[in-house]
Amino acid sequence: MSYFRPPSLNMTQEEKEDLRRAKLRFLFNMHDTDNDGTITLEEYRHVVEELLSRSGAIGQETAKGITDAAMLEVASTSVGHMGPDDVYEGITFEHFLKILKGIEIESRMHIRFLNMDTTVLCK
Repeated sequence: MSYFRPPSLNMTQEEKEDLRRAKLRFLFNMHDTDNDGTITLEEYRHVVEELLSRSGAIGQETAKGITDAAMLEVASTSVGHMGPDDVYEGITFEHFLKILKGIEIESRMHIRFLNMDTTVLCK
């Protein structure tokens, strides 16, 4: 649950960066289902299909098209121009950091916990 704590006001810049990196690592690991250090097209496609096609808003083929286009965009952002025979293996954590560089995640990815004595609930 520590991944969902908000940054405190008295954190140093280094502590804020460590918190950001930990939160992004958590998100990355949610997509890297085989824990090989790379989010492959298949892993990404599975996540997108689960999120989009299950709601019934779009079909599985449309979700696949969105995934493929997004992965091509990530490849161009991460490794630049690729030749016709080049194969993009997937998103590494370093690519993930680069992609989300401008996104302020530290305060957005948090859950506010109430200060309460939970031991009374466990009796």
